[in-house]
Parts: sequence; structure tokens; C-alpha cells
Amino acid sequence: MIEQETQPEAIPGPRNAPEGLPVPPTTSVPRAVWQVRVRTKLDDLYQQLAALATRDLEQAAALRAQLSGVEAVLGRSGVIEWLRGGKLEYAWQTIHWVERAMVGLRSADELTGLLPAYRSAAAQVLPADDKVLTDLDTVTGGVSADLLRARVQALLLRCHAVSDEFHESARRLRNRMLGLSVFALVAEVLMVLVQWRSHDVRLLEAPTDAGGVPAWRLLFFVLIAGALGGFLSALPSMITSRSGGLPYKLPFQQGLLKLAIGPLVAVVGIMLVVGGLVETSVSSTAALLGLAIVFGAGQQAVTAFADRRAAELLGPAAKS
Repeated sequence: MIEQETQPEAIPGPRNAPEGLPVPPTTSVPRAVWQVRVRTKLDDLYQQLAALATRDLEQAAALRAQLSGVEAVLGRSGVIEWLRGGKLEYAWQTIHWVERAMVGLRSADELTGLLPAYRSAAAQVLPADDKVLTDLDTVTGGVSADLLRARVQALLLRCHAVSDEFHESARRLRNRMLGLSVFALVAEVLMVLVQWRSHDVRLLEAPTDAGGVPAWRLLFFVLIAGALGGFLSALPSMITSRSGGLPYKLPFQQGLLKLAIGPLVAVVGIMLVVGGLVETSVSSTAALLGLAIVFGAGQQAVTAFADRRAAELLGPAAKS
């Protein structure tokens, strides 16, 4: 399912720009969480640039114009754009670039006062022994303003690189899980169609109480039972997983992958039972479907890699 962003009534952006500073365009209230974060960050940067414009009006105007290009990403996105994630990455990379450029407009006293905030934000995404953090710790009174600005910009650049890598990794994982889910669903549809057209080969052997049931219909019900098993095993991870405020909906993609893989695992498991590779017997339709549910729940062994990767990405606080 692709999240559709709506366009409610337009509201004006910040209007307290000094004379000569471009006024941000009229914007709309975003609905998606990531868009709210972008919108809030934009408003904050507009306010900061309005205060810094008294020092360099031309530079502040250029930065504000750069930010105005981000307004377009708060609208609707097509399927291809949603898969590529270009708008999201463009929004945050532009915001990050403006944040680093704004350091050049701040005085040494302001940067010194902001150092604790910079350190605190960096400590959430960087290891304690990262060189940019240790270099910043050596900054003391008497250091030149240019060196201080360079150290702060290096710290922001490192943090922003980690943030951009985080978004790219989450998008790649989302696309891989979505691709595997689509492939599995297509394979299941093809299995039912082939069994429907083939009267000689039976993928599943009907129990004694379902001897007159067509093979394709029995296969269809086994797939449904496998999906039910996959759904039951997916509930804990879907409930406890975090989205990180991203549009990628990793918990939803994890659940979809389990629902898609569960039926395939169920069919394979029952084929092993029917083939005699697993020592058990299926004497009734209810037992067959129950076995399909059990095998469908066993898809957890196949999809655990996606759960681990999603947990690695979304375990810490989302980076932005």
C-alpha cells in the first residue's frame, strides 16, 4: 500500500522576513509524519534565517531560496517516485546543506553557546570516539572563529552523512521486501493457475474426505491457510516495530512479506509431508489446513533476516 499525501487548504509560510529577504511560498499542512518533520524544520530554519539576515542579507536570501525548493516535496508522489525516495532524500539533504551554510553566518559567541546542542545531537548518531567529536572537544576559548566554524561544519557534515545513509538503507530494505512480496504473490497465483489448467500433475494429494475437490481449489485453500499462519506469526513484530517517522513503512512491509512468504512455505511443507520426507499423516481436510497454518507460521525462519535488518535500522531513534 502506497501512502498518499493529501493537500488540505493552503496556509501562508512565515512572513516575518526582513525587507529584501524572499518570502517563502504558500504551503499546505502535511499529513505524513516525515512531511510534518520536514515542514517543522523548514519553519525553524526560516525563522533563524530571518534573524541572521541582518548580517548578510544576500547570503540569507540565497539560503532561503534554496529552502523554498523543498516545498514541492510536500505534495503527492507517484509510484516510481515513492520507490526511488528522491523527494525525501532531496528534502533532507537540502535542509542539511542549509544548516551547514548557516554556520558561516553565526558569530563565534553564538557557535560557542550552541556547542552543547551540537554535541548532544551528534552523540545520538556518532560513536563517542568519532574524530569529529573529539576534535570539537578540544575547542576552547581563544580558538579562532574560522577554526570553530570549520569544526562545527565538519561535525554537521558527519552527522548528516550518517542521516542520509540511514534513509538510503531504509529505502533499499523497503524496496527489497516489497519486491520479494510481489514475487511470492505472483508465484502463488501462477501455482493456482497451473494447477487449474493441469489435470495430470497434482501438487497436493487430497485427503480422503475431500476426494472430489478440484486440485486447484484445494491448493487455493492451503495457500489461504498458509497466509493465516504467516499473519499470526507476524503480529508480534508488526505491533512492536517502529516506523521511525519514515514514509517507508518498514513494519507494514515486514508484515506483507510474511503474508506473502507464508503460503509458499505452507505448500512446500505439505509437499514434503505428502512425499513422505516428513513422517506424519494427513487424514482429513481440517488436518491438512491445520498443517498449512503451522507451516505458514514457520515462514519466520525465512523472513527473520528482514526483521533483524529492520530492527538494526529502527532500533535507535530515527536520524534526520
